[in-house]
Amino acid sequence: MSEAVSAAAPAGIDAPTAARLAVLAGATFVYVTFEVFPVGLIHDIAADLGVGAGRVGLLISGYAVVAAVVTIPTVALAARVSRAAALVVSLLVLVVAELLAASATGFAMMAASRVAAALTHGVLWSLIAPAAATLVPRERVGTATAVVFGGSSLAAIVGSPGTTLVGDLIGWRATALLLAAATVVVTLALVWALRPRPAVSAPAPGGPADAPPEPHGAAGPVDWSGVLTLCAVAVVLIVAHFLTYTYFAVVVTEVTGTPGAVIALLAVFGGAGAVGTYLIGRHNDSAAQRAAAVTMAAFTAGTGLLALACGPAPTAVRCAVAVVAVAVWGGAFAAAGPVFQTGVMRLAGADADRASSVYVTGFQIGIAGGSALGAFLLGHPVGWLPLTSTVLATAVLVTVLALRPVPGS
Repeated sequence: MSEAVSAAAPAGIDAPTAARLAVLAGATFVYVTFEVFPVGLIHDIAADLGVGAGRVGLLISGYAVVAAVVTIPTVALAARVSRAAALVVSLLVLVVAELLAASATGFAMMAASRVAAALTHGVLWSLIAPAAATLVPRERVGTATAVVFGGSSLAAIVGSPGTTLVGDLIGWRATALLLAAATVVVTLALVWALRPRPAVSAPAPGGPADAPPEPHGAAGPVDWSGVLTLCAVAVVLIVAHFLTYTYFAVVVTEVTGTPGAVIALLAVFGGAGAVGTYLIGRHNDSAAQRAAAVTMAAFTAGTGLLALACGPAPTAVRCAVAVVAVAVWGGAFAAAGPVFQTGVMRLAGADADRASSVYVTGFQIGIAGGSALGAFLLGHPVGWLPLTSTVLATAVLVTVLALRPVPGS
């Protein structure tokens, strides 16, 4: 077993540390899987609760709004305890949310389950990357961040399609119970992964993983101007992404002429995301600026190709271009998360948790803003969605090349 873990460990990271990082990735996996839980089961949930599918869809956007509002204050509150304790509590709250969903007797109870999960969403996402950073030497922070973000990529490949498939077999309520059981397992593993260890010789930004009573968000030298600039750039890219991704099914159906292509292209998107996460993990430490520029260029190229696929052309050509576009776009977006998160931590120094909470808040604002802008653009030809994404992504690319907001290692 240890030989297998060692073989799978990222370069420069020993097997025990790789196992701990895998547990942190598992935490992001279960959280993202529940976040998008209603997507594939929207019709089943709507029919069971006696509401329209549109109302169930609000559970997604409402989740983002709640998370955006509460992230900074909840992370400040979590700073009163150890980072490990805060992460464990956030997963326990997720278990409660999943049990509420499984037993929901009406839409209000289902909405309450989403609010519960959203309340600690920002805590987990603000602390998980800094927690990973404490497990590795400073020069491997980017790699560790990419590993942890791999959990969210895996959720896109396995989590969301998996809950949809299992939900079709045993029902959405039983599926929520299975997800709760999986979250309990991950929570127990997290207690092990973040247990106190001897300090490494070169601790990463954020301080020791378990150092109460000293708050893990303790003030330190923070380049707040750099943090806010990088977060603003990230928000624009997230808006660019979600204004098209929220309506992925609409765009793909228009391009291919068949709704059946949506599942296949979502699989392409998720698979490419896993590749993008792996590649960024290899380069985010040694060449952060170049990795950021390449990632933004690939994102722009992907959405630009998707806009071209919406134009007049034979269906076979449109489908082929769409497959390439979705693969490049999916890989680039998955890579963008570790690029921005690692950059924020490097700029934040000892206050990585608080800076990460600002980034996570911006991320949620980007989700809500992108979805709203996409809804407005739906009144125009569908090609306006990826075209607008491309324009915004181009602005991000120019900013990254001109201002170089992503710090080097």
